[in-house]
Amino acid sequence: MRILYILRHNPWGIGGGCYASRNYLEAFAEVFADTQMDVLVCKEYLDGVNTDSFDNVTFISVEPRGKLSRVMSPLTGITHRFQDAAKQQMATELYDLCIFDHSCIAGTLVNDCKQKGIKTVVINHNCEYEYSRDNSSVLGKILLLPVVKRNEKRSFLRCDCNVFLTEEDMRTFPSLYGQSSTKSIVGGCFLQKGETFAFGGHSEFNKDQLKIVISGTIGNIQNLDGINYFLDKLYRYVPSDMKIIITGKNPTAELTEKVKRYSNIEIITNPKDILSIVDECDIFVCPTKLGGGMKLRVMDGLRCGLPVIAHDVSARGYSAFFGENFFEHFCIAEDFGKALFNIIERIENGTISRQAIKKIAAKHLDFDNSVKKLMAIRSLFIK
Repeated sequence: MRILYILRHNPWGIGGGCYASRNYLEAFAEVFADTQMDVLVCKEYLDGVNTDSFDNVTFISVEPRGKLSRVMSPLTGITHRFQDAAKQQMATELYDLCIFDHSCIAGTLVNDCKQKGIKTVVINHNCEYEYSRDNSSVLGKILLLPVVKRNEKRSFLRCDCNVFLTEEDMRTFPSLYGQSSTKSIVGGCFLQKGETFAFGGHSEFNKDQLKIVISGTIGNIQNLDGINYFLDKLYRYVPSDMKIIITGKNPTAELTEKVKRYSNIEIITNPKDILSIVDECDIFVCPTKLGGGMKLRVMDGLRCGLPVIAHDVSARGYSAFFGENFFEHFCIAEDFGKALFNIIERIENGTISRQAIKKIAAKHLDFDNSVKKLMAIRSLFIK
């Protein structure tokens, strides 16, 4: 058996999409450990990285596409650089399976795979239509949103297996695109191979002055919307003696100026090690209320043994933790206030333990356990 794997995201990069891409690449390399995998990847992603840990993988670099190709995307429907490279690989090599790292790639290549008898798997990082709708400019929505929807629909209906990060996304797709006769599974997200929950030296909470942390790429539309929602609607429920840390990439000048009005809020910009900052805090808050998929920074809070308070949108994919005394989710501001009160009370009376949170989280987010779950995909293609 031979596999062609096409990566949209940078598996060595920073951010949720990159992290999930690395996880799934590592996981599928384990699932198909006895199989040769050819991986198409953006040329610049390979600069200065060590690929030796992937024993059965050959990385094939793909050059950027030309300006005309990018400009013509709304007409051609092709929003990635891999179209010609993938067709060339399929013309010169015999593949049994193609794994797409994104619906935008699958949507333009799934028919070519069908013609050659190649089975297909697509990893849906989110509902791309929802994500593009919530994170695009007005012009972007006019030009590209129809393309996104068309490619995602074709990918969902025609790929032999759809892998979703959340149950919520798996339910959303049929409502948007109709029922698919192909296989759908929830793979979730999980730690990368070799990562553990032994991170950090903090075993107790800072009860003298509890600290809230909000982390992520601050500058993108959905996270910036969530932080402004926190400041405008949720902050009033935070005790005045609590410190709040906002940390991540590329905060806007406007947000930085806005935060100066709050004496107990600090922005830590572009940290080298975001986990070390999260580990110094006590309560992880994810107020993001736009977009689909999993908000992977929530995993940072769990990995450091922090109780989590997440907006219902940000809680997608974490239903395994619903009902645990360290995980609260909310829809309206008043419910955030109740959730925060509950978490603070549990910390103060000792019914929440950082080590216990890590232990429970490890069971659900462990790499090896997730590989076992993804073995169901192997059985679809290897009898």
